[in-house]
Amino acid sequence: MAITGNEWKRLLETAQQVYVIGVVDTWNNLAQIIEATEKPSRSEVLGFFTDVTRCLRKRITYGQITAIVQKYMENNPSQWHYDMASLTWNAVNEACAPASK
Repeated sequence: MAITGNEWKRLLETAQQVYVIGVVDTWNNLAQIIEATEKPSRSEVLGFFTDVTRCLRKRITYGQITAIVQKYMENNPSQWHYDMASLTWNAVNEACAPASK
């Protein structure tokens, strides 16, 4: 079962980091599977997902990802009741968005 942002905030810092790393590793593994079996009809639907995971694999360390998530959580306390995997997605999606957005 997924945990909420409130539950994640109550974890020790090391546990918070491990949780975020687990979420990101899962995305990376899924992205690799999608890329290996990609069909044109799926690419449009899943393009946003693979763009973010490519960004993470190319230029952001686990320490940076955790810091990005922690900052997002600090700046968005009204969202802490949502599931943490979604909050992690929101944080890294913002960080990987092109500067022109």
